[in-house]
Amino acid sequence: MKKIFASVFLLSLALGAGAQGLQDALDFAGNDYLGTARSVGMGNAMTAVGGDLGSLTFNPAGSAVAGYSQFTLTPGLTVSSVVGQGTYSGGAPYGFEDKVKTPSTRMNLPNFGGMIVYDTRRSRGLRRVSFGLVGNITRDYNYRVRASGTNDETTLAGSLASQADGYPESTLQGGYYQSDMPSWETMVGYKAGLFDPITGREGGYIGLTERLLSNGEVALADRIGQYYGNRRYGSKYDLLMNFGLDFSDRFYVGANIGITSLDYRSDETRAEEGIAGITYPSGFESLQMRNSLRDEGTGIYAKLGIIARPTAGLRIGAAIQTPTLMRIREDYQLEGRSVADGVTWTESSPQDEWFYNFRTPLRFNAGVAYTIGKVGLVSADYEYFDYNKMRFVSDYDYDIDFSGVNADIQDFTRATHAFRIGGELKPIPQMALRVGYNYTTSPDVDVKKGRQSVSFGIGYSSAGSFFLDAAVRFQYLPDEFITPYKYYGWDEAGTFVADVATPEICAQASLCNALLTLGWRF
Repeated sequence: MKKIFASVFLLSLALGAGAQGLQDALDFAGNDYLGTARSVGMGNAMTAVGGDLGSLTFNPAGSAVAGYSQFTLTPGLTVSSVVGQGTYSGGAPYGFEDKVKTPSTRMNLPNFGGMIVYDTRRSRGLRRVSFGLVGNITRDYNYRVRASGTNDETTLAGSLASQADGYPESTLQGGYYQSDMPSWETMVGYKAGLFDPITGREGGYIGLTERLLSNGEVALADRIGQYYGNRRYGSKYDLLMNFGLDFSDRFYVGANIGITSLDYRSDETRAEEGIAGITYPSGFESLQMRNSLRDEGTGIYAKLGIIARPTAGLRIGAAIQTPTLMRIREDYQLEGRSVADGVTWTESSPQDEWFYNFRTPLRFNAGVAYTIGKVGLVSADYEYFDYNKMRFVSDYDYDIDFSGVNADIQDFTRATHAFRIGGELKPIPQMALRVGYNYTTSPDVDVKKGRQSVSFGIGYSSAGSFFLDAAVRFQYLPDEFITPYKYYGWDEAGTFVADVATPEICAQASLCNALLTLGWRF
């Protein structure tokens, strides 16, 4: 299913200036929780545990569990490692055959904030009231993939020429806001010299890497080198305004007003170059297309949670989060470059700006935890989230038709189920050892393999107010399949469709998160 997402995403780039698609919906709605080192070290199985600022993301009643005020600051480091290599798919020709491993490292701040607990000094009834302001990362977008190899059948330049088929050259020479025109990608490709008109054939075009056969057909001139690279980075934060109540140390309730802040960036490069010793009819030496995208957004939601302690040591918790309505600002720009016979052509599209809304579904989670005296605890969580209910919505200033991508969300996504378990052991009162495991099913209807992670942590509590926690998490992602370009044509029904098999890249990714929480209790 990932290959469907990638293909649909690239098709949207081919046919319009914006880049709203299925992959964007998954990136905006999906969570990959970080937070405090204690929470991550226990696999984020914190719904029924509470007492930790990282736990407030899962259950706002967790603030009422703590009998003390606290402040935490958590710097972190995210390391991704992605292996990219071409693969066969549906009979597609082999390309990008080099096995390329790409590491990427970024610093971040997974958690910050504080919580004030007011003790009513009552032995029964309302015992404590808590207020908190906490920021936790709910998604880190650090990811970088590269792939390279050779191809003797298809070409990026040829795919751009196929997109221009049927359009008069005067249209391609015009501005970027014409009413009847191909995509911006096609316009940039033409103006940067990646393809040219075929002499004597109105509306016919040939790629810089191609040659015209005697029968009038177009084919790749000779073997070429190809490169693909995509760097994604940024993060999604939830800023929580928390309120909690403790009733007789038996029943805890809490509420969050969450402000979601999104900053997502993508920089994709597709390039081709001539191979030493080969002479190309057009004088082709190299070409490149670069797509730059930045999405910034804010959203708001509410979350209610409870924790009950029916017997000593046992806690049961549950929380429900309302849908989040986000307003997204998107900046998008394309750049093209070609070199032939020593002459360089370059072209950049305008930096286009869009505004639109995106609505996520509600989120539900439940958990159970058992404390073993003062020695440690074990906990388990379940979370439900239905990606099928995601929707893009037009902004009042920008009338965008999202019926296509919303239909794709309906057809290609489903609800996910996340299972989290964690444990904490205290060999001595001042030290805690932690371990956790997560498994989340895939939102892709045709993919069985989900996302899984394992985490480890250690904590230290001083005799005074200071405490220190550290954690590391290893995460293994499902394979992602990327189609760098497609050939297009009009079918008999007049529909614009991809009609030529092109290379596909398989990206195998793993992530490592390292966190260090500095905390003070008072």
